[in-house]
Amino acid sequence: MDDCIFCKIVKREIKAEIKKETDNFIVIPDIKPSAKTHLLIITKNHVSDLKFAEDNLLVEAKNLALDLQNELSLDEFQFRVNWGKLLEVNHLHFHFMANFN
Repeated sequence: MDDCIFCKIVKREIKAEIKKETDNFIVIPDIKPSAKTHLLIITKNHVSDLKFAEDNLLVEAKNLALDLQNELSLDEFQFRVNWGKLLEVNHLHFHFMANFN
């Protein structure tokens, strides 16, 4: 989508610190973090929300979160997806959060 900020980040039209990348996802820091560790796992292809996501994307996102947990040596984390009015950007993304103190 032409006006989607996440699509522009994926296309490198908007600069972002890409922490990790797979064939289907990029991982960037959240610009309004709710925790000391707050990353966004964003689909490379525009998917407007969770109801349109294919199962393989959900499995890959989960595995990516587990990889991040290991890489960051975290005992625990939150993995969250917003829906409907809670979405600030209508592009499927997951919140990976840890270190809330």
